[in-house]
Amino acid sequence: MDHNQNPIHTKGDRNIFCPYYRNCLDYAVELRWKYWACLDCQHKKKGKFLTDVLLLPTDTGPYYSLPPSVYKKVTHDLL
Repeated sequence: MDHNQNPIHTKGDRNIFCPYYRNCLDYAVELRWKYWACLDCQHKKKGKFLTDVLLLPTDTGPYYSLPPSVYKKVTHDLL
């Protein structure tokens, strides 16, 4: 791991705008962490944060919403 990366195995905020975010994510996946944070990283204040949320298969909230015109086109094409 690069000395500029510093992911911590704890719940917290992650900086998706960090130049090392992808490397930290790969590191966390390799160690099979369910969550990680940028608490001790020198890059943690560059941009906005992504709050760590654990989603379950039973969660029914949408990941995103579609404008009505797009939704109609998608559902029409599926029928």
